[in-house]
Amino acid sequence: MTIGDLTGQLQDFSAWKQQQLQIMEQLENWLKQEGLYTSQVQRALRYATLALHRDHVTVAVVGEFSRGKTELINALFFSDHKFRLLPTDAGRTTMCPTEIFQDNSEPPCLRLLPIETRLEEASLAELLENEPLWEKLPIDLDDSDQLIETLLKIREQKLVPREVATNMGLGDVSQIAEEVEAMVSVPAWRLARLNYRHPLLSQGLHVLDTPGLNAVSSEPELTYEMLPNAQARLFVVGADTGITQSDMEMWQQLIRQPGVRQRLGVMVVLNKADTLWDELRTEVEIQKIVERQCREVAEILNIDPNQVYAVSAQKGLVARVKDDYQLEQRSGIPELEKQLAKTLVENRQALIVEQSTEAVISALWNIEALVSSRLKRLRKQARELDELSTKSEAAIDQLLKQAQHDKARYQASIQAYKQSRAEFTAHGKILLDAISPSRLDTMIGEAYKRMTGAWTTIGLKEAMRQLFEDINQQMEIASNQTQEMRRLVRAIYRRFQSQHDMQLAEPQMLSLIGHQVELNLVHQESEIFRKSPLTTLTEQHFAVRRYFQTIVARVRKIFLQAHSDAKEWLETALDALTQEIHEHRTALSQQLADLKLSGRSRSMVRQRLASLDRECRKLEDQLETLQNTRKTLTKSVPEKDSKKLHLRVVSSRSA
Repeated sequence: MTIGDLTGQLQDFSAWKQQQLQIMEQLENWLKQEGLYTSQVQRALRYATLALHRDHVTVAVVGEFSRGKTELINALFFSDHKFRLLPTDAGRTTMCPTEIFQDNSEPPCLRLLPIETRLEEASLAELLENEPLWEKLPIDLDDSDQLIETLLKIREQKLVPREVATNMGLGDVSQIAEEVEAMVSVPAWRLARLNYRHPLLSQGLHVLDTPGLNAVSSEPELTYEMLPNAQARLFVVGADTGITQSDMEMWQQLIRQPGVRQRLGVMVVLNKADTLWDELRTEVEIQKIVERQCREVAEILNIDPNQVYAVSAQKGLVARVKDDYQLEQRSGIPELEKQLAKTLVENRQALIVEQSTEAVISALWNIEALVSSRLKRLRKQARELDELSTKSEAAIDQLLKQAQHDKARYQASIQAYKQSRAEFTAHGKILLDAISPSRLDTMIGEAYKRMTGAWTTIGLKEAMRQLFEDINQQMEIASNQTQEMRRLVRAIYRRFQSQHDMQLAEPQMLSLIGHQVELNLVHQESEIFRKSPLTTLTEQHFAVRRYFQTIVARVRKIFLQAHSDAKEWLETALDALTQEIHEHRTALSQQLADLKLSGRSRSMVRQRLASLDRECRKLEDQLETLQNTRKTLTKSVPEKDSKKLHLRVVSSRSA
């Protein structure tokens, strides 16, 4: 990058993660010592720690063939080599998706997954773990010629019968070979993984280089998991071609995917800007032309013009190899890399905060509510006990009778709570059963039998339709149960808040709407697949396999996540209230004890008041610590010279 720019950003990000991990560790130990380690905060801390230990950030470079994507990677990340690391040439150069990263657990190498694995049932994730299937080529970092020769393997193609290409799902990307009419040309490799050594890669940077639309969209896991999970995507278009129809299709299908939550920064790179450098025009005129084309690209893609960067990757690489500062600045690469560094780190950081840190903060809010309730209760006890010193024995007897009545009334509320909890649990069993993995496997298994047993294409497509009808029915059952359970939880909380003056945090609520929206969008894609002429023309076995890889695999993922969310909610939804019920019951018993105590000994009353004062101060200290911790966790960027946070552990004092 100027290597230092991104390295510095990644180092700051690493420092922030270490600070967060230190806070999480201190927080966990302190909560355990103070008796505040709830099941909610336990889960939140576990997820947050896992997220913080994931140490890489990913930039995906996406675009149609011949847009200069590979050269852009060379210019942005590997220009310090002073030669072209990744091979480029006119026409198609990247024939398969290529991951570039650094794994110090093994020597540098290039691993290649044969294209024939597309004929197998295994998913790409499963194939990643199947070492014998991969061709592994060692890399000598001190021999640039050997390195370049090895990397040329990524571009290899091979001839296969047209039927085989179709069954691989590559009918759209294959080309007829002139010399053998019955054969077609396809990429030799399905995926390339380059384990390399580089300062940026050592800081956790992963780079994903992709081929054109048809090749990328034929890999569902790449389309729906690897690309959406990248922290930045560079969408590369050509200044010499403008936005073509295939560019637009790629933008809509891979960048602005319907139903895929956008968790990343998107930058549009108008590459080959040097084609607009006309020696017969002034620099001012050329700049106006470039700016106008950037505005047109932004308008077509419906994005902010500031998201479009005009660059010449080829000139930028040449400038850096030859140390030509003026050409480097003119290439536009420095401005792009500056924004890329910022976007990569900020998006990864924001994702950690959204997915995990916010859950910890939410759990701390609930613990604060619990501690606040305890403090309010103790202060009330102290105030009432202090007032008893001026009351007569008759008055104390009357208060004792009232306290006994309050305890009996509270006991009746607990019985009602147990009944409501039993009802809540019954609904929960129906909910979990509706979206259970075993039920889903049964539906998928039956659908597979119907599809493979169908004698006609009509029967095959009807089986696909029936599968989604069954799936939507189960999700509807789950949704109805969720609504009823939310109503129950609110009613239970309101009863104790109004009848017993409890200070309760708002209960967390489960919602399956997000999963239903995702499922509906997959259903739409399923309908497109089902009605596609290509499905009709594809041999049945391979049509079913592709349907399961592209559609059913995503349905399974949605169901499993919905089931996991529901199960976790069922386990924690009533935790805060259960804890408060227990403490309120203890407080009522203590109130009775205080009333009896006040009638026997004034000196014992004073001792009890002193004990309550110490307990109140302890709770006040706990609240302060919790509030300070929340404030520290909400800081998005670590301050350069900030002092380390130390959680002040409040020593327990006996009453």
